[in-house]
Amino acid sequence: MEHETFWTLLGNAAHWEFELFLMFIADGLVGVLIWPRIKRWSKHHKGDDEKLEDLQRQIDELKAKLG
Repeated sequence: MEHETFWTLLGNAAHWEFELFLMFIADGLVGVLIWPRIKRWSKHHKGDDEKLEDLQRQIDELKAKLG
């Protein structure tokens, strides 16, 4: 059994190819599972921002009528 250190792994191209392969697989799975939830959350909060803009517009109209 070969003794591996950080430096031996750093110089081993096959090790880095396998690491990159695992990163693509793991990131792909996370992206597929989590991305729809992030999009839904973003859309929900975008709606909230639009609601706040509408309320601010109504407040400005009321101030203009009163003042």
